[in-house]
Amino acid sequence: MQLFFFLGWGFLLLAFAGAAAEALPRTFPGSGTFVSAHELWYAASPGSLVVTQIQVERISPALWELLRASVLVLPAWMLFGVPGGALVWFCRPHKQMTRHQREELERQEEAIFLYDKLAQEAREAGFDDGEDDQMPVHSYHDIVNATRFTEPYADDEAMVGEDWREDGGDEIEDGDEIEAGDEIEAGDEKK
Repeated sequence: MQLFFFLGWGFLLLAFAGAAAEALPRTFPGSGTFVSAHELWYAASPGSLVVTQIQVERISPALWELLRASVLVLPAWMLFGVPGGALVWFCRPHKQMTRHQREELERQEEAIFLYDKLAQEAREAGFDDGEDDQMPVHSYHDIVNATRFTEPYADDEAMVGEDWREDGGDEIEDGDEIEAGDEIEAGDEKK
């Protein structure tokens, strides 16, 4: 069985090569879009085609005409691809799954369909109100003042009395104002 499996892969490789080689006969004048295996063989190696024709006609002249009229009119990719695919499919090793492989496949299928199962359970529980739960909330947009771009707090909401120094420095009092150019005395830096 493995011999037929590898023979099928050989046919598939010939089919891919034949499909790629179909560009060669299309360069000849008068060739259509459909390239038969006979035309491809003639374009790729005309000497071997003539030798094969002579040897088959020695057996029977009608046999060559039958082959040329029935088999060689097909495209090369189909001529090799169909039997190659059939051999690979039907002669593949390990067609039957073991118990471990079947359990692994069932786990994979369960993981694939987990989201669908959870979504169905959520719909049954009434979580599908039609409202988008990932829609952004726009309730904080009033913080931004369009004329001055950012004004998070009004003057009466300013945080007064908070200690902003890391070392626990002086508290800011409501009446304290620091203007540009004020110097801090050496004794005021740390307490």
